[in-house]
Amino acid sequence: MVHRLLAAVLVIAAGCSDDGGGGQLIDAPAIDTPAIDAAIDAAAVDAPTDAPAIDAPTDAPGVDAPPAVNPGFVAPTAITRANTNVGGTWTEVGDADWSCLGTASADQPATGTLALSGVVRDYQSTNGVGAAQVTAFPGVTPTTVLGTATTSDVVATRGQYTMTAQPLPTGVTRYGFLIHATNWVDTYVINRYLTPGAAQVVSLRALSSSTANVLPALVGRSRPAGSAFPLGAVVDCQGRAVSHAVVTVSTSPTDAVQPAGMESYYYSASSGLPVRNMTAPDTQGNGQFMVHNVPALATAYAQAWGFRTTAELASGTMTLLASTPILALADSATLVDLEPRRAP
Repeated sequence: MVHRLLAAVLVIAAGCSDDGGGGQLIDAPAIDTPAIDAAIDAAAVDAPTDAPAIDAPTDAPGVDAPPAVNPGFVAPTAITRANTNVGGTWTEVGDADWSCLGTASADQPATGTLALSGVVRDYQSTNGVGAAQVTAFPGVTPTTVLGTATTSDVVATRGQYTMTAQPLPTGVTRYGFLIHATNWVDTYVINRYLTPGAAQVVSLRALSSSTANVLPALVGRSRPAGSAFPLGAVVDCQGRAVSHAVVTVSTSPTDAVQPAGMESYYYSASSGLPVRNMTAPDTQGNGQFMVHNVPALATAYAQAWGFRTTAELASGTMTLLASTPILALADSATLVDLEPRRAP
């Protein structure tokens, strides 16, 4: 079992691209920049001593029972920081910018059709995903179809698609996309803002079934049947990756009401792979996270919490930095970038 797991880990690690070993989950304009792909935030995260914790025989999937309290949702010991990626190396550039927190969003709804094109790529390897069905929908309502496409399965153009997306309904300003393909988990890419009236390129990621199983195995877990699998990154008001935030899934938009058994994990900025909480207790330089063992939920929000200032850190009062409605559907993945929470 251990040898098979290590082989799978090596395959995934070998497939990591220069944009951060899997990099940002969603290629939106604020996310496609090098600032969201993988970094060195602290020596404790990137040191070679992290390897034994992943590779030890005792780390077989499912060894430990899920805890009652989320071990990856513990108050950080530092304030949130912003990070940018230059030449494949993440660098901390100062305090995270939360100046837009609680302000009105500048999003404008698309009131006309949109000409979309792009590529569907594998979440980890970034290879094109051929013969995938792509469906556009409004917000987090996948039952309302606003456009469909099938990606090319030709070697030279694999993963490419074109689509005409219909206008959003009143009150909705963001699109979502479902990618369905053989050997890939149904992947919902949500919270995508598209410029009204403009033809644009929308790059998407899809999570393969094998990667969906190996990522939890890297932290000594196995993916439970029927669970949802949210992954993403935390960004600040300038679209920069945020370190020292903690992430969870809640049934409340304003409070951390967490179903029992969930576990949040964060990605090493150097390897672009999730590591155990003892190695990364909060987001690192790439801002990336995954939440394991999320039950199917009718209503769910992905949330990021943290300290904006030293005064907040001293008082121990975390701020809700992001709260985004997500789809928590059985046996599916949701890729979402957590942007600062705006006014209703």
